[in-house]
Amino acid sequence: MRAHLARLLVMEPDLLLLDEPTNHLDLESLVWFQEYLQNYPGAILMISHDREFLNALVGSIVEIANAKLVRYRGNWDSYIEQKAAREEQQLAAYKNQQKEIASLQLFADRFRAKASKASQAQSKLKQIDRMEKIAAPTAHAKTIKFRFPQPPRSGLRVITLKDVRHAYDRLVVYESLNFEAERGQRTVLVGPNGAGKSTLLKLLAAVLSVQKGERVIGHNVRVGYFSQHRVEMLNVRQTVLESVLDVTDPVSEQTARTVLGSFLFRGDDVFKTVGVLSGGEKSRLAMARMLYNPPNFLVLDEPTNHLDLATKEMLVEALKEFEGTMIFVSHDRMFLRGLGSRVLELGGESGTSRDPFVYPGSYVEYVVKTGHEAPGTHS
Repeated sequence: MRAHLARLLVMEPDLLLLDEPTNHLDLESLVWFQEYLQNYPGAILMISHDREFLNALVGSIVEIANAKLVRYRGNWDSYIEQKAAREEQQLAAYKNQQKEIASLQLFADRFRAKASKASQAQSKLKQIDRMEKIAAPTAHAKTIKFRFPQPPRSGLRVITLKDVRHAYDRLVVYESLNFEAERGQRTVLVGPNGAGKSTLLKLLAAVLSVQKGERVIGHNVRVGYFSQHRVEMLNVRQTVLESVLDVTDPVSEQTARTVLGSFLFRGDDVFKTVGVLSGGEKSRLAMARMLYNPPNFLVLDEPTNHLDLATKEMLVEALKEFEGTMIFVSHDRMFLRGLGSRVLELGGESGTSRDPFVYPGSYVEYVVKTGHEAPGTHS
């Protein structure tokens, strides 16, 4: 997908049609891509669930609502303000019209049987029929706030890597790598492509075996790993609802439906079989299953891909209350700023023996200190 995107940019078409283009980019590439598009000479029509990306690039938002296209001028934040004001005006106009209709109907019902008033009553009914009816504002689904169950408490030292070496054939990614995570830390892993971010996550989650050195897991630590390949662990014959209920400590169907609703599975969607779900739906289901019965050490690789803005905000708020330990890679700046309380930066060249460089402050403080939103670009 990155290669296809690069090909499009080299072609410089008059119109770029982009469907979630940021899902396949790391943070450094995302920031470069955003800056490139700000100066792009052609027209751009895109779908994106990245708030900052939209705010930086778009001059109008087109919303699909009630089988119509509604255009709002401005960026995403402006759209939210205009939409709220528009709905407030529509609701006031709708209520006023309903009052008028009720008054006319009351007169007609009261006097239609009276000979002297029958013609007036009929006139009132015709007046109602001639009105251009104002539609009631669409009721929005309330933002779901879900508190994930808290995992069992682990020991203070969650995981340790000692003098770990890892290579793919002749490509050495780590040589004498040392890393340690303690209980409650929320660590953002940053660095350019090729720095070994996903490899480190897989080593921590035991998806990759340690080729040399040690991986020491702490007392009572239960690891949960989320990445794209996790969807293969789903049973394609189960329904979405059955998949969530098929966990170690099942709860009521209503609670399961609440969890699924948080991840955009609503109504009859819960009765779809897993085998017919799209790749994005399977990713959301895998995330719902893991966070429904969470481990106390979460290892997350791009967890917000395929989630809409409201769901991402719900996930950030829920994970803020998570009492376990987290380490994650993400290109979503809202997610990074909301959750990252410790930053580990990896070097840019494979084969380096340098341990991850630790920034003890939050991701926001990291950006301020380095002067760059895109990790790995400062000297």
